[in-house]
This record gives sequence, structure tokens and C-alpha cells, in this order.
Amino acid sequence: MDYYYDDYYDEYYDHPDQAAARLFHRDLSIEETIKNCVHPSLRFATQYITNFIAINLLFSVLVLIVRKVFPTAQRSLHLLSCVCGAALVYRVIDHGFYHFLQLAVSLYAVQWTLHRWLTGTGRYIKTPFIVIAYGIGNLLVSELLEPSPETWNRIRGTQMILLMKALSLAFDTDDNHSLRSQLTVLSYSGYILCPANIVLGPWISFNDYLTIWKPPAGIEPKQCRSSSGRRMLIHVFRIVTSALMAVGFLLTSNCMIDYLLAPINSWKWVRAYGRALSFRTSHYFIGYLSQCSMMAAAADWHRAEDERSIMLPVSSLYRITSPMAVEFPRSLVQVVTAWNIPMHLWLKRYIFRTTKRPFGTGTAIALTYIISSLLHGLHYRLWITLLTIGSWTFVEHEVRKKLATIYSACVLVGKCPSSCTVHQHKSNSVFCTVINMLFFALNIFNLIYLGCIFESSEGPPDEVQQDKSMFGPWTELNYASHWLLVFAYLFYFVI
Repeated sequence: MDYYYDDYYDEYYDHPDQAAARLFHRDLSIEETIKNCVHPSLRFATQYITNFIAINLLFSVLVLIVRKVFPTAQRSLHLLSCVCGAALVYRVIDHGFYHFLQLAVSLYAVQWTLHRWLTGTGRYIKTPFIVIAYGIGNLLVSELLEPSPETWNRIRGTQMILLMKALSLAFDTDDNHSLRSQLTVLSYSGYILCPANIVLGPWISFNDYLTIWKPPAGIEPKQCRSSSGRRMLIHVFRIVTSALMAVGFLLTSNCMIDYLLAPINSWKWVRAYGRALSFRTSHYFIGYLSQCSMMAAAADWHRAEDERSIMLPVSSLYRITSPMAVEFPRSLVQVVTAWNIPMHLWLKRYIFRTTKRPFGTGTAIALTYIISSLLHGLHYRLWITLLTIGSWTFVEHEVRKKLATIYSACVLVGKCPSSCTVHQHKSNSVFCTVINMLFFALNIFNLIYLGCIFESSEGPPDEVQQDKSMFGPWTELNYASHWLLVFAYLFYFVI
């Protein structure tokens, strides 16, 4: 699970208009809400989103031109990626460039050294794990040495995306000599600085970066020309739709939640629900903006998936998050998967699968959550939250697995097919419906409890000093979810 997007969302509330938007009181009328919150939020969204769309569309057009004039000029594409990515960073991030530069350069130097001196030596040293240790260590030390917490908060997400790219590169090139031969200083720089995902993400692999802007194979020129207009319109429609969805979630997070919950906000669980929902919708805002940025930078819309429907396919490389799956979860595993799809795939591919064989499933899950936590830096709230989520997902999985075995019922964390032949009680039976609804209610409860500790509008807490009030929202709720977790674990042993 991942929360890095929201670090960028916070910094723009330093501006007076955005500060006013977040300081509006709950007793404002609808007219005052529109004036003091909706209008400033729309101005912020217009300024912020325009930077991403404009620079990535320019990058897309330049790639098409260069590819047409110089079909084999791969270096020119990498150079364009570097220039446009640097321009985007300059436009939206105004501090901390030296942290990004030193991490990018040192990670490349470490990988180059390891590939040069350890390849073929027969020593039992795994290059990717050395890179992981160095990268995370560099990240944590840089955060400790940065005198301004505000500056680090503004670049936290960019550093995390950079580290994820470099670590995936270490794994992918460890045994793939063909891919390693394509790794040069220029291609590495183009990958790291790619404007589609340098600031907000999402992570894409080095191989995806090399192929995403290549002309698709298997399309005849005549067929390509005949359907080009329709595909381009679909592509533009998806960009506009993603941008509008981002704006909608921003307004929901900033304005609508406070306004709608104002009459009943005296109850602590309503306040917790409002904080958690505001945090989640702020994440959806950045997720859809990231999706919009990726599609705007896609220089080629001639892809088979574009013909399926005007909406973005579920399997698309550009899909970042799934709000419906998060807000209406069958299980916490579904929440973890749908919260940040590229991050989930990265952790599953490079951490979980790599550690599962030598250490076993339980240890692999623990290491996955530990690495996910460390990638976010010194964020103690997040560490505890991810530890709680990891514990809940394990307990829920085991309890539901046991119930499914004892009662031969379709109550697993994953939905059984309609023609399930393993279980006697199908998903539509009364028993399965009741059990699944109970777990659904439990997961909604956990979404409220786990999310209320984060404030989408606040800067990073001064967690280096370990402020005792950082878990104040959980204290107000009497640590209900943690006590329930203990009960669920005992229930697992009893049954």
C-alpha cells in the first residue's frame, strides 16, 4: 500500500488561495463554500494540471516528429525525455533538486560498479539487494540531513519514484544482458526524467519506457490511417476524463466532505470518517492526475486496447487506482491492490516473489511491507499504519480460509467464480452473503480507522521528535481496530 502521492498535494496549500480553501469553517453556507473553497481549489487545479498536460502533450508531439524524421534516432527520444522531464520538475517543484540529482547519479554509479566488478565472479552477491540497501539508506540519511522538513516533504514522492525505477532496473538488468546492453547514461537519464511520471509517478519498468513510444507492430498502414482519427479522439477523451475526475476528487476532498458532514460532525466516528475520506479522495486526485499525465505523454494511440471501449481498460498500463474497489472492498487485500496498482505490481514482482522462495510466504509478506514503509522515508505514522494493514490482511485471509474450509463456503478473500465446484455453499447463498457482508462492514470500519490518522491538508508532522499526539485520532477512537485485530487473531485459533 502506498501514500506517496499526497506529499505533492500538500505543498500547494502554502499559497494564500489554497490556505483559505483549507481554513474554511464548517458552518459556511453553500455560497460561502463555493467562494472560499471551490473557487480557490479550481484555480489551484487549473494551474497544477495544466503544467502536466501541456508539457507531456508537447513531449508527445515532439516524439512523433522526431520518430517520423529520424526513425532510428533513439538517442533523440531519450534527450527529449530528459529536457521535458527537467522542465516539468522546474515548473512544479521549487526546492530539493540536489537530493534528486545526487540519488540518481549515485544509484547509477552503484549499479555500473556492481555490473562491472561482480558479474561472472561466482560470488554469492545479489546485485539488486545491494542496490536496495544503498538506495533506502541514502534516502533515509538524506531525509535526516535535510534541515527543512517542508522541503523534504515536497520531494518525498519524487525521490520514491526515482528509487523504485532504479531498483526495478537493478532486478531487470541483473540477468537480462540484452536489456543491460541498452542501459547507457542517456537512456538511464531519459528513464529517470521521463515527464510522464517523474513527479507523480506511476512507476513503469525500463522495458516499458523503451517500448511505450515505439510504433505498435502488426498494424497495416492503411488500417492505421483509417482508424487513426477515432483512436485519437478516444485518447483525447480519456485525457479529459481523467483530468475532470482529478478535479472532482480535489473538490470533494477540499470542500464537499466538510460541508456535507457539518450537521453531524459532533460524533467522533463521523469526524474520523470525514478525515479518512478526505485523505482517500486526495489520493484519488493525484492518482487520476498521474493517469492523465501518462496518457498525455503517450506518443502513440494506435494500440489494440483503444478499440475495446472509450473508457480505459482495466489492464491498461496507465491505470493507477480504482476508487470503487477501495471504497467497496470485499477484503483488505483488494484495498491494498487497488489503492496504487503500479506500486502493488512493483512490490509483488520485485520484493514478494523474489523473497518468497528462499524465506517463505510469511516472511515475504513481512519484507514487502517493510520495504514499502522504508520507501516512504521516516514516516512513522505510515510505518505503523502499514504494519496494521499487513497484520489485518494476514488475519483476514487466514480466518476466511478457515471458514471456507470448515463450512465449504465461498467466503475467501477472493471472489469465487459463479460456477465454483470447490464449495458447497455458493456466493449467493444466505450464509455466504451474511459472512461476506460482515467482512465488508469490517473493512469499511478499518478504512475509517486507518485513514483518519492522516490529514490530506496537513504538512508532514515533526515525526523526528516523535510527537506523542501523532496517534491522537486513534486514541480518540480507543484503538478500536487494534483491539479488534487481537480478538480476530484469537478467534482464528479458537475455530
